[in-house]
Amino acid sequence: MKGLKKQKGVAIIVVAMSMIAVGGMAQLAIEGSRMIQEKNRLADAAEAATLAVAIANHSNQNVSDRLARDYLENYLPNVDIERVNVVRKEGSEEYDGNKLYYVQYEVEADAKFDAQFSFLDSQAGSSSESREVGNDAMAKTYMLPSDLDLVYIADFSGSMNNKWQGNKTQLDVLKEQVDIISQDLLSSGAAEAGYAHRIGFVPYNLRTQENIGNERRCVTELEYKSAWVNNQRIYYSDIDWYEWGKRSYNAVSNCASRSSNCPSFSTQREAIYLKNVLDRSKQEVNNSSYYRYPDPKQYVDIDATVRNWNVSKTQIDSMHPLYNNSGTNLFHEGMCGNAAGFHSIALSREAPDISSMKADGWTSVYQGLIRGAQMLADGRPDVQDEEALEDYYERAQMLLILSDGQEDPFRSTFTDLVDAGLCTEIRDHFKDHERPLYIGVIGINFNASGQTGFRDCADEIIDVSNSQDLLDKIQELIQKGAATSGVSRLYDKTL
Repeated sequence: MKGLKKQKGVAIIVVAMSMIAVGGMAQLAIEGSRMIQEKNRLADAAEAATLAVAIANHSNQNVSDRLARDYLENYLPNVDIERVNVVRKEGSEEYDGNKLYYVQYEVEADAKFDAQFSFLDSQAGSSSESREVGNDAMAKTYMLPSDLDLVYIADFSGSMNNKWQGNKTQLDVLKEQVDIISQDLLSSGAAEAGYAHRIGFVPYNLRTQENIGNERRCVTELEYKSAWVNNQRIYYSDIDWYEWGKRSYNAVSNCASRSSNCPSFSTQREAIYLKNVLDRSKQEVNNSSYYRYPDPKQYVDIDATVRNWNVSKTQIDSMHPLYNNSGTNLFHEGMCGNAAGFHSIALSREAPDISSMKADGWTSVYQGLIRGAQMLADGRPDVQDEEALEDYYERAQMLLILSDGQEDPFRSTFTDLVDAGLCTEIRDHFKDHERPLYIGVIGINFNASGQTGFRDCADEIIDVSNSQDLLDKIQELIQKGAATSGVSRLYDKTL
């Protein structure tokens, strides 16, 4: 009997231990099955999110991450989604002899979920664990070509006359390459293929040059701050810059000191304001010989300029001096003048004729950018025809900045405008198009990618140090800018 009792005790122990083993095996089986299901669900969710971000094809990382997270959370409502990261890469493939650009997306994420059983856990209750959302999916959005509205914004400052790897100047190379590309985009072959591209051209130095009436003017697209002068508020637009531009600095000083010395087109207070602007310019410009200019940053209203970028200042013709030497006599060299023989050319189906244009002066890319964006916006048909508007919104929109140097002499104005949202405001104007406005920058023998203003404004920056590469790089950016989000496809990245 004692032996039997001992055997019963051993049996109980064996049974108890067996139950633990069976329980552990049950947990492993159940948890293993659930893990497989969870893994498949997570992979499916990541696959759906990958395709979604590819179709959206947004260049903003935060927007893509948010979209991927939304898909994962809606697909897996009972799972805590932790880290989400969208990996975006650009590339190209040859297809039927043509280079086809694409954007590739992958979604990486971590998810936390609770274990259902804890038989083998020393602590009571369920446990949580994080697991990477693994999947082998990647998606590519292939960029299909479309009709293009392209505005070149070209640096026509004096440094563009520098030689560039041979007897040709940087300006010579730019003219040749722009003409080659324009002729190609507007060729009969492109037209026969169904394309109706349009090209505009905005050269700039300290200002752009536009036709107002029958005269070419030295135009600003900035807005300026007013000032109190002898208990009266004077506005920049009150000044007759057209007439004063023909005079001398001494004439301004004489009028500012005594009203009897003032010409019929100006009051003494206006002359005082004008003199203060020029004197402020002298303080801001680090040059003892050339400093008398009408756009010192202290007088530029940055916020108003950003807010009203698409309101052309040519409506107030007295703000803009004549472009030639006699019309800009008040100012030092470097702003328009006879040596700077250039002018803006509106969007057209014809190639811009820039062969006779000349470069000279200082550099203010913001003048070119604002004028170029205005020109691009003017491409909208002035009709209420829904079909015409639909065709317009299908057109790709592109600004291509070609620059050979940093801002000079007002070096921080562009960065301040970008920081205040200039490029964002310009992009928002074109948000109804099928694809966002594309802003490209090419540094001509210049490290444009090292400039904060360009980095914070452009979609892509390419620095070109070899003149032979300029044509290829311009074409590369135009192909990207002319492409619309076309076909999105899902791939297994392991194959």
